[in-house]
Amino acid sequence: MSRPCQPGSETQKIAFVLQAGDSGPLRIFMSSQHKFVKFVAVMTVMAAFVAGQTADFDALRRKAEAGDAKAQFDLASAYSLGTGVAKDSAKGLEWLRKSAAQGYAGAEVVLGLFYQKGIGIEKDPEEAAKWYKKAARQGDKDPKHAETAKNHLSEMLSEGSISAMEADWHAPEAATAVPKQTKTNKPPPFSLGEVETGLGGGITSKRMTTLVSTYGVDFTLSANTRKRLTDKGADDGLLATIASAKR
Repeated sequence: MSRPCQPGSETQKIAFVLQAGDSGPLRIFMSSQHKFVKFVAVMTVMAAFVAGQTADFDALRRKAEAGDAKAQFDLASAYSLGTGVAKDSAKGLEWLRKSAAQGYAGAEVVLGLFYQKGIGIEKDPEEAAKWYKKAARQGDKDPKHAETAKNHLSEMLSEGSISAMEADWHAPEAATAVPKQTKTNKPPPFSLGEVETGLGGGITSKRMTTLVSTYGVDFTLSANTRKRLTDKGADDGLLATIASAKR
């Protein structure tokens, strides 16, 4: 009686098991294959999800860099939470400030909260109230965030961390005062070179003394400067006037 051939390849092994009538090992083999297929499928879906997140983040970043205030706020959230990008609180705060500076109410509320609670920055009730009031004034444009801002202002007022005046969002925002420059037609003071040129060009020390008294000079009378002017003909009266002239 001939003995059955021993299995060699993987295919032969499966055939041998079937011939022997033992389906146990086959079930184990098929189950392993099934689990592997499921694993590959899950990994494929995850890879597609991550790729989609990366593409979404890149698009969001481009919009934020182009100056979109809402995109800047969303980018701040992405960095703060680590959504689609490595978590980076510093960058999150940076983009939050940019969005708030452009008047996006959501960013103003969150920045106000950061200052109120000292989240990532030093606690500053006055600064918190400032950003809350900016958001609260946008009731027509963004009622949801405006109402949130008003609630925070009421909370801070009840805590005593800000005054009633600081909590009053109805008051118009104070405009930043720009100092006015006083226009004047008065000539600038004399430089050392101009005094030397004048003395060398025939202006007497007496006349130059009058001019210096009127317009002043923009230099100090050091030992070297004194020597240079004396060489040009400056007398003691002119030197004394230069020494005491306004600068």
